[in-house]
Amino acid sequence: MTDPEHAAPQTVSRRTVVLGVALVLVLAIGLVLLLGKAAGYRQVLEALERASGPWLLACLLLELASYAAYVISLRAVVAMDGGPQLSPGSATRMWLASLGGTRIVSPGGVGGLAVLYWLLRRAGMTAGAAVSRVLGFNILIFALFGAWAFATALVLLMPIGGAVPLGLELPWIIGIPLIAAAGLWISQGERGQRIAADTSHGWLRRGLAAAVRGIVVARAAVAPRNMNMPAIMGAIVYWVGDVACLWAALRAIGAEVSLAAVALAYATAYIAMLFPLPTGGYGAIDAAATFTLTVLGIPLAEAVVGVVVWRVFNFWLPTIPGLIELGRSASLGRRLAQEHPPSASLQRPPPPG
Repeated sequence: MTDPEHAAPQTVSRRTVVLGVALVLVLAIGLVLLLGKAAGYRQVLEALERASGPWLLACLLLELASYAAYVISLRAVVAMDGGPQLSPGSATRMWLASLGGTRIVSPGGVGGLAVLYWLLRRAGMTAGAAVSRVLGFNILIFALFGAWAFATALVLLMPIGGAVPLGLELPWIIGIPLIAAAGLWISQGERGQRIAADTSHGWLRRGLAAAVRGIVVARAAVAPRNMNMPAIMGAIVYWVGDVACLWAALRAIGAEVSLAAVALAYATAYIAMLFPLPTGGYGAIDAAATFTLTVLGIPLAEAVVGVVVWRVFNFWLPTIPGLIELGRSASLGRRLAQEHPPSASLQRPPPPG
């Protein structure tokens, strides 16, 4: 087809990929050298020498479980309300292609969202349904992220939770309920229906309408009457696996820290992903994670090495396959179009409740 709606997203040239990878490598090396200098290169090398093979294997397995859970959650959200039943292979390629877009093409994850939207369109979804699923899936993922950060902060606030600075706990304890209440309020009942149906030409109103439709999809996934357990459990395991990978990376070099404390440090550092930074926030997350771990009392050298080890599995392991799939997104689009011909059932999100 020549319709722009069905045209393949602008693919990334080899030159762009090479330059992007080079940029990330420069950032990685520069960050490690900078933090290594602050921590002391000898202490960093000693921490590296203490790295335990079994713990490193645990990092790999935990991150693989995290990736698999993400794909399971994505498939479950896409399939809601008559959506396409993606095969595991197609869903995995879809995730990798969107990850490739996030890594290189656009700051703040926008490139990945655009790639995922286009692939869902090729799988037969209408434009409105595809936008709702992309936003709904991401809202679900980050809503559960906020929920466990809130719960972790509450646990750490208790005497049995361990010593964590109050400044790391209060933003989650106060902020998450406020954000959740705002999301529920704006998407509720007639108000939600009116905002979601707004077809104004202004970009602000259109963006708000799309966001509300995304919230509706996320709410439908967790609604008690028809709870989408694969979507929910997949999202939970995705986060737990990644947090546990960071904890295992720290344990691999002998750092003594509780899993709950690492979870809160992880959540605080991960906010860097929400800023419009290129290369998937590489560098900002690493520096933020290192800083928050030192706030917990972990020596700087151990925090530096632990974060570097974690990012090998969290960032670098899926990046090359992601870039490959991004370059092959046109062929994946053709495959999805063959597997899922357009159907009137690939429709609208459920009405706001």
